[in-house]
Amino acid sequence: MNASKPQSEPIFLVPPGPDDEPLAAQIARALNERRPAPDSLPLLTDVAQGDPYLAEQLAALHAIWEIQPQTSRGLIDRLRRRVAWWLLEPELRQINAVHATLTRLIDSLIVLADRERAARRRIEESIHS
Repeated sequence: MNASKPQSEPIFLVPPGPDDEPLAAQIARALNERRPAPDSLPLLTDVAQGDPYLAEQLAALHAIWEIQPQTSRGLIDRLRRRVAWWLLEPELRQINAVHATLTRLIDSLIVLADRERAARRRIEESIHS
């Protein structure tokens, strides 16, 4: 019996490109390359699983780290947003790069904390046995 489940899109990374590469081009390149995200995402660590608030905040951080234009309604609204994004593109690209870096750093720190906690537990178990 082969029940087919709808396949969800895998999580993948958008590796940084050259500084002058537009954000849309970086995303298009990442979609073509489809580099899978590391298996040890912090959302799945014991540290995050043991703290529901931390897991919730990490999920929110991963969902909203990128500054994106809101959907626009009407011609004037679209024009205003395009001009604003056109004028601010270098600053917005820099802000998005910082947000992505901070998100990855937080992920790394949580993975490190999880590994240290596991190592501490192994040491405690070896002392008590």
